[in-house]
Amino acid sequence: MRFALRTTAPARRVARSAGALAALALGASLMAAPQSYAASTPTTRELLDACSWADLCQFHAQSYSTYTGPNHQVGSTAYNCASQTNQHRIDWSDTTASTNSVGVSITATAKFWTVYEVSVETSYRHDWTTSHTDTESDTVNIPAGYKGWIERGTAKQKATGWYELHFGSPYYGHYVWYVNNYESTGFNNDNPKAGYVNFKDAVMTSGERAAHC
Repeated sequence: MRFALRTTAPARRVARSAGALAALALGASLMAAPQSYAASTPTTRELLDACSWADLCQFHAQSYSTYTGPNHQVGSTAYNCASQTNQHRIDWSDTTASTNSVGVSITATAKFWTVYEVSVETSYRHDWTTSHTDTESDTVNIPAGYKGWIERGTAKQKATGWYELHFGSPYYGHYVWYVNNYESTGFNNDNPKAGYVNFKDAVMTSGERAAHC
């Protein structure tokens, strides 16, 4: 992808050295940067942290999609040691946190996250949150001699894009840096029912009978 300085940058920066132009071409795909550049280029974390004080920190959203997260157990496993089908109540709580592809922790107060949030909401009209928790109590019927549990697939969303940062003075030798191929996933606030909650059961093993009956 070819990048050019945006018109928001002062004209005096456009005429900087060839090194600045090299930084534009290189961008900040730092995860794939050669080892020899490690000491002269900022890490992705450093660039995202710098979003809070850079002259310009902007996220350019490129794609948005929704999906169902992988199934996982919520709540505890219930055991029916009786000789007939019984009802059991399973209380559960499940938290879905927003994560990203660069391994940097996301907090609601982080500037790079608020910039991302505004860009995605403006571009795709979808709300976003750093963390969402669902809490429920479900009554399930468990056959005699069986164990029962609840599995959930969470409704999730994903947005990708890239960050553009401008600095008033050289940062690691350059005025403009990019963080390319950024991706965040999180809970789908707009359509939470796109996920599912399923009841599962199976015959208890002899070890489970000995432990719970």
